[in-house]
Amino acid sequence: MQGSPPLYCDICGAANRPQARFCFACGRPLQNGALPTLPPTPGQAPTLAPSILQAGSGPHPPNTLLRGRYQIIALIGQGGFGAVYRALDLALAKRTVAIKEMRQQSLSAQEQQEATAAFQQEAHLLAGLLHPNLPRIYDHFSENGRWYLVMDFIEGETLEARLSRLPDGRLPLAEVLRLGMQLCDVLSYLHSRQPPIIFRDLKPANIMLTSEGHLYLIDFGIARLFKPGQSKDTTALGSAGYAAPEQYGRAQSTPQTDIYALGATLHQLITGQDPSLSPFTFAPFPQQDANHRRLEALVMRMVQTEASRRPASIQEVKAELESLAAQGVSLSAGSRPALLAASRLTSRSTAAATLAQRTPTPIITRCLYQGHRRNNGIYAVAWSPDGQLIASSGADGSVQIWEALSGRLLQLCQGHRGPIYGLAWSPDGQCLASAGRDGTVRLWSLSSGKELTSYQGHTSYVYGVAWSPDGQALASASDDGTVHVWTAANPGENSVYRAHHHSVKAVAWSPDGQRLASGGGDCTLRIWPRPTTRGRSFFTSWLLARKQVNCHGQQRRIDAIAWSRDGRYIAVARAGGQVEIWESQHGKLQLTYHQHRGPVYALSWHPRGFLLASGGRDGLLHCWQASDGRQLLTYDSRQGIIYALAWSPDGHYLAGGGKDGSIYIWEIN
Repeated sequence: MQGSPPLYCDICGAANRPQARFCFACGRPLQNGALPTLPPTPGQAPTLAPSILQAGSGPHPPNTLLRGRYQIIALIGQGGFGAVYRALDLALAKRTVAIKEMRQQSLSAQEQQEATAAFQQEAHLLAGLLHPNLPRIYDHFSENGRWYLVMDFIEGETLEARLSRLPDGRLPLAEVLRLGMQLCDVLSYLHSRQPPIIFRDLKPANIMLTSEGHLYLIDFGIARLFKPGQSKDTTALGSAGYAAPEQYGRAQSTPQTDIYALGATLHQLITGQDPSLSPFTFAPFPQQDANHRRLEALVMRMVQTEASRRPASIQEVKAELESLAAQGVSLSAGSRPALLAASRLTSRSTAAATLAQRTPTPIITRCLYQGHRRNNGIYAVAWSPDGQLIASSGADGSVQIWEALSGRLLQLCQGHRGPIYGLAWSPDGQCLASAGRDGTVRLWSLSSGKELTSYQGHTSYVYGVAWSPDGQALASASDDGTVHVWTAANPGENSVYRAHHHSVKAVAWSPDGQRLASGGGDCTLRIWPRPTTRGRSFFTSWLLARKQVNCHGQQRRIDAIAWSRDGRYIAVARAGGQVEIWESQHGKLQLTYHQHRGPVYALSWHPRGFLLASGGRDGLLHCWQASDGRQLLTYDSRQGIIYALAWSPDGHYLAGGGKDGSIYIWEIN
């Protein structure tokens, strides 16, 4: 909604046009004293009503410290009884956060009770949700008569602000479909909770857009839980034009309520008509091509006044939007130009350039994470087993756990003294192991971010750590020339492998968990059996005769190792710029890849085939076939040096960390 704020009816709670004299929903006269909620105006904070701006009730100035940890940077918006600030979380590496404030001064007892209930409901609802299109809540508290909600700071603008900058207030069909499908995803997630969560206030002002086109659904102030058997909502709330009839006390709001609001929003994006100016009235689409007619038919079903006549579920809406996209609407034109412009595909040889022209393989940056200190190298990245989270570590000495596609930080684990070189998730995804320069391996809880235990059996830097596929043991590789195998339950019980004659830089378990591969400064890849067990304890001696395989390739240090999915082959990255493929049973060299310029520090074998990703000092990402060395692409990562690479468990995304302290999540098609 543009201009003046809406007037809320004191009787039914409906939001009406500022100039309205009677409520469009219940027909009762509107009171001039109704206190509207003022939406933030892009680029400028709205002015509060004079009765609210009393002494001691105004916004906090910059540098104010809340709860002893949140330092306010600036006021970014304010409304009838609250404000939103941009702030730094001093306890978590000065992470930028948004702080939503509710002021309780100058409110009547009834207003204070209702506002506090809505504020706390939003906090409790968001605290239990985890989705790429929802802001993450980190904290909520009360201080000096005000409530605070600490959440993700989203760099971008509302969809309402975006529309206001367009001459006709309309978006291209491809972009409408892309945004519509994202909204379907997040609404489907909310509706699938038990009990279902009904958002109830979907509109452009409550949709945030980033520069990459990713959206966030914001403001859960009137969201509610669906209660089977309840005849109607206890409170009538909504935004005129976007709110379904049942939101005004006629019936209980259901998932169909959000379908109505999504339909009203899609109608506005296509036609440019603000539904708040003519509630329950939706004009035909101006375009007459087949795709617009199909979308128009879907939208008109979604905005039916009778809930039973709307689509049965949000999944049905999404299926139709996906079908529309597949029937001739090119989403690449609407969603990828900015991403592709920032993701340069380069070829460093004539053969690679020819191949790229013949079989183009675009790289799309899905997420850029910059939570670590700038220009502090990222030495390790690891995906959680379910593919939803990333753990990263490097020169700044912190382990950070964050959502892979949104970049929202979930846990910050601190305890190492110095850089962290290796990371490994437990197979159940509940625990993370980190290996560092301080000579320790530390285990962290995913749920709390707290240290569970530490292994201190090495006498020098620990470069690598790997968790066995069955979750029973960990292997750690050290500058002291040994590999240790031990259990999380009893780190004191270990086995020590001493066959290397120099520092060990990498260790990896075979997919079946029966063998380990290790390599480092002695330039030899060693493949050896998992230590046998006696009861619950490992033997401290090794039965290696006729079982160990030594692979002597290029006389250059080994910096990374990766097994193929079937366990038949091992890829080895060397400081001389080569990547070797070895047969694992008999130690036969199958192939050497020579396309890197300088040492290769990172390797990742695709989980479904013979595609390898490699990177190193040249800063180029190489994707190539391990079966024949055929190069598919080279890509300038813009990170200076690539230290870490990891494919997601489903093979859809590749994470890469480098010298500049950032981590990219790439989609390679």
